Amino acid sequence: MFSDRRRTLKYLLILLPTVIVLVGGWGYRWVSDDAFIDFRVVHNILSGYGPVYNPGERIEAYSDPLWVFLLTVFSGPLRFIDVEWWSVLLGLFFTGAGFWFAGLGTINLAEHRTSRSIFPVGLVCASCVAGVWMFATSGLETGLIFGWLGLSWWLLVRCFLHQNKGIITAALVVSLGFTIRPDMALFTLSFGVVLFMLQTRNDNRERRSRRLLLLLALIGIPLASELFRIAYFGLLVSNTALAKSASSLWLRQGLTYFTNFTGTYWLWLPFAALTVVTGSRIRDWWKLHYRLEILVISAPIFGGLLDVAYVTAIGGDFMHARMLLPGFFSIFMIFWIEGMTSVRDTVVIAGVTVWALFCVLFFRFSPPWNISANGIANERANYIYEAGNEHPITPSDFKLEPWEIEGKQAARTALRTPSGVKLLNWNRSQFYSFSPEPPTNYPITTSFPETYYVGFPSIGLFGLAAGDDVYVFDELSLANPIGAHFIVYVRTRPGHEKVVAPVWLDARFGSISTPRPDGVSKSELEAARRALSCQPLAGYLRSVSHPLTFSQVASNFEHAFTWTTMQYSSAPSVAERQLCG
Repeated sequence: MFSDRRRTLKYLLILLPTVIVLVGGWGYRWVSDDAFIDFRVVHNILSGYGPVYNPGERIEAYSDPLWVFLLTVFSGPLRFIDVEWWSVLLGLFFTGAGFWFAGLGTINLAEHRTSRSIFPVGLVCASCVAGVWMFATSGLETGLIFGWLGLSWWLLVRCFLHQNKGIITAALVVSLGFTIRPDMALFTLSFGVVLFMLQTRNDNRERRSRRLLLLLALIGIPLASELFRIAYFGLLVSNTALAKSASSLWLRQGLTYFTNFTGTYWLWLPFAALTVVTGSRIRDWWKLHYRLEILVISAPIFGGLLDVAYVTAIGGDFMHARMLLPGFFSIFMIFWIEGMTSVRDTVVIAGVTVWALFCVLFFRFSPPWNISANGIANERANYIYEAGNEHPITPSDFKLEPWEIEGKQAARTALRTPSGVKLLNWNRSQFYSFSPEPPTNYPITTSFPETYYVGFPSIGLFGLAAGDDVYVFDELSLANPIGAHFIVYVRTRPGHEKVVAPVWLDARFGSISTPRPDGVSKSELEAARRALSCQPLAGYLRSVSHPLTFSQVASNFEHAFTWTTMQYSSAPSVAERQLCG
């Protein structure tokens, strides 16, 4: 009877943060413009064009291949539900599952060394943060990350408690991080090292082949994913990683991003209190020689710290909280209180409870105009305002959004264009968005399949609305094979630094008879055209636009490093000298 009551209490305590985060996530349901990039890719996959943003050009314009795959799997055969709604429902499901499995893992580990009731207070803290609610949906991969981290933690604890039972399954799940988002590889590394150490703890009884199988389970999926990327896209990393300078240091902005998140929700308060409790527990475990327990609990701690450090070092992101949420969740999910038998634990629970109430009711990031002076935005508030809808999810919810309107206009232009005619328009560019003159379309000749070629700075809503007959020349470089390789000389807003001017659009698709964009000299246009014809850029552009033959795949493997690391200026005259000599 006592065991049944304790089991019921255990599940109720896990259910508490799970319900809080699901209610908060549903109340904050929305979809961001960046998510519509994934939706356009899903549309192209289902239309037979492959995992690309622009049909006919193999560019990896997303950083979350597993999320794109899941959206395709669900929205393909079940098209009576819009892909936008699938992203919301799956995001909520994975978020709830992540909190549930994280709670199971934490309580199971805690109960291994105590007979007291366990309260997963860290998960309760995480469930009360509005930033978590905001990205439980959003159409992006954050919900999947919560689910993956929670499941990985539960499987790791299960392996420890049951003498490595299911360790290969755990390794396969842990290895998925690289395909969810590149920085999740840091968690794969942390969890993978601990799994490997658990496997070798009985080294005298374990066969070498078992350890080799575990290693293959940890690296097999990431290796296969990387080989596919090189063969298909011709790069070692996604185009988005290049566009966002994911390997460049920008610590000052990163610290601003870090304090923006932690300061908004006063996270230092529960973190400090719970770190004292957890540090004391680990000290006691060390004295009692519970070394394996310390090893297991170190996986999410070090994974979270590594990810937070990486995100901070590269400058964070322009979306409030988003990039720091995985590390925050991973660290907080291992915080627990064993009953309330001491004054210290009682004070901690009381203090965290008061903080949680304030967090749920009051703590919000609400900068003026939805974008703060340091470039960090409340994206959800911005799109609610732009769309005039409290929960903007599907394109119809964004009917008042200018980018949605522009995309539909581009689709109509492509539809009205006579067969065999292709048009170029750089007047839709952000550089000309305030021009009183109506946009002018110029006939061009190109081997690409699209009918209408336009430059645009925000390619999510616009791109999906424009459809696959419109080639979207991304002026912020996420889907642009030219701009992603620009050198950033002056840091500006994170994720918005590699801006591609209309001269590059004209140089790539225009002809001698095509008028030059305003303010662009003839010599500048000619310099851009010559830069595009020089190596290694010319070879890379050819590789992503020509048919994927066996010889092209071989060439991709041969040149992937060179194409990934090539850099040049956004100024055509300088780029010409750098590429052509």
